[in-house]
Amino acid sequence: MATTLPYSTAVLGVPFHGVTVEEAVGFIEEKIDEGGFHQVATANVDFLMHSIRDKGLQEILCSCDLVVPDGMPILWAAKALGGSLKERVCGVDLVPRLAALCVQRHFSMFLLGASEAVSAQAAENLKKSFPGLRIAGRYSPPARPIDQMNHEEILERIAAAKPDILLVAFGNPKQEKWIAMHRERLSVPVCIGVGGSLDFIAGSTARAPRWMQKSGLEWLYRMAREPKRLASRYLQDLIGLAVHMPSQFFTTALQPKHKIRPGIFVDHVGTADVISIYGDFTGSLVQEFQSFTKSSVENGMNVVLNLAETTYLGTDALGSMIQLSSTMRQSHRELWLAQMRPHLLRMLQSAHLNMYFMITSTVDDAILRADRAEQRHYARSAAARGTGRLTPATVQVRFELLQDICRTIAINPSATNHSARNTSTDYAFRT
Repeated sequence: MATTLPYSTAVLGVPFHGVTVEEAVGFIEEKIDEGGFHQVATANVDFLMHSIRDKGLQEILCSCDLVVPDGMPILWAAKALGGSLKERVCGVDLVPRLAALCVQRHFSMFLLGASEAVSAQAAENLKKSFPGLRIAGRYSPPARPIDQMNHEEILERIAAAKPDILLVAFGNPKQEKWIAMHRERLSVPVCIGVGGSLDFIAGSTARAPRWMQKSGLEWLYRMAREPKRLASRYLQDLIGLAVHMPSQFFTTALQPKHKIRPGIFVDHVGTADVISIYGDFTGSLVQEFQSFTKSSVENGMNVVLNLAETTYLGTDALGSMIQLSSTMRQSHRELWLAQMRPHLLRMLQSAHLNMYFMITSTVDDAILRADRAEQRHYARSAAARGTGRLTPATVQVRFELLQDICRTIAINPSATNHSARNTSTDYAFRT
């Protein structure tokens, strides 16, 4: 049975989960036992800047089962936005704890990426530190762009090794994109992008003193040791934060808060659960929201959020909405946001999420679109089974779909990019 994701805080369009290192290891252990495919990202400020420019990367991060904050600036930003992340969880701290877990539970891991020398030394150091650790395999493919890699060879090596944990050290965003690209073929329960963690474990890169790690100055130590490689990147990340964070901070802080009793009400209409949220959507109301939406997901329903009476949207609520949207897409269902007040729309825009969610002006329109999507999903499933027939009903659905696409392009040409990314719908209508 799937476990509930830890709470998350949305920072510049990426949901960071509030976990300690120990809780992250526990969550990963549960996912290994659960089986299937799960992706974990250790994200820092550089991830945020890449995801702002690359919406494909943003969607990958939003669909990860776990995104941990690898950098103190992420914790500071979350706190400034009213959220709360427990601690920094970086890859170089996470990997040794996962090695200990592997020894304890007789799991195995595969090291993918980094140079051959670094990979070999990292594997040796891990085995020395954790006697009995089983490294199922390791491979350092030639350094090439992702579209020029020998994917089949890599996948065959991993499949033959049958690891429980795959550590991918290609660097961001290549490692996250590679994992997501092969999610249907990776028969590994947990895949984690670990960036330069293997270099630290191998000893080829030194870590900052402990006091610098705790005070958030590790970046300064690293930049002083590798100025040519890191100075430009860190400067760009700093400028990016200075440009983008104030907007989300001020739109979050300036939202009106009303002392009305918050509440959630659910109506079942057609194929959708219409969830109306009253008052300030944050804190304990987020937990109640997760309980309702869990039931919707289990029952195979689409979800329409009626936000007409929502006065405040917290970053914790945004994080929960992102998780719900990802879950809905994976199950070929839809999440629609309806009747949002102008300040909530500005909030989404400043958080770089306005193109992530499907938004419409009325609840009725959202219900209609969810029903049509359900019909199309049924038609596709029937066609896949070889039972699809061209009936007057399917002709009507296809005609309505063409109308929606034409209307979408006419109103918002950029929405076509969104619809191409969305696996559960062929259009995205925005107001």
